[in-house]
Amino acid sequence: MCDASHETRHERTASLAMHRHRAAYVALVVDGSHVEASADGAWDCEPGTLVVHPPWHAHGNRFGRHGARVLNVTLPDADVHDLRVLRTHDAREAREVLSRAPARIAELLDASSPLPLRPLRDWQRPFLESLVRSDLPVGRIAADLGVSFAHASRSFARSHGLSPQALRGELRWRRALAALTGDEPLAAVAGAAGYADQSHMTRAFRARTGVPPARLRRQLKSVQDAAGASLLQSAPYAA
Repeated sequence: MCDASHETRHERTASLAMHRHRAAYVALVVDGSHVEASADGAWDCEPGTLVVHPPWHAHGNRFGRHGARVLNVTLPDADVHDLRVLRTHDAREAREVLSRAPARIAELLDASSPLPLRPLRDWQRPFLESLVRSDLPVGRIAADLGVSFAHASRSFARSHGLSPQALRGELRWRRALAALTGDEPLAAVAGAAGYADQSHMTRAFRARTGVPPARLRRQLKSVQDAAGASLLQSAPYAA
């Protein structure tokens, strides 16, 4: 279920651009700090923070003035759908579990507490709602909320690591990715997610994963079959 753990070290004030991992994995901040930013928002991650990434989850990192050491464990056969950012109650024990007792990872996560998101500016939440629910141009959404396009772009790049337009694309793709675990025809998945057609969706999948949605659907279902009732499956973390 789990691959061997490995530790990564990051220099102070360094950053990792938005990136993805093919398989789900768990990361523990051992020391130092970083800001974890994604389409979900941003978290201040300090020693004892656990981050559970689902497959293909795009995220970027900005490391603090002391850099960071992060312990990572890949979960290639785990059926993980939702990002979880948690605070462990015993960082030393968490490190032992990830290093030496991966069978206890689910127990560790269940005993940890959700870590709150960095707060958004007052106008950002309705901006996000409009971004998801409408096809209005980004500039029009910003103007309706009394902010400039440039200010909106800078703010979301800081809080989510993505421009508003890129954020809209990522959220649309996530809706399609989640629907792949069902049995709807791909054309229906594309329409429900907001793509112009199936070809449009296929281009988005190839750009993010390197494979078309039909192949990725087979891969995801293979993981589901192998995992069964996954020990890591839980209710989605709600900000």
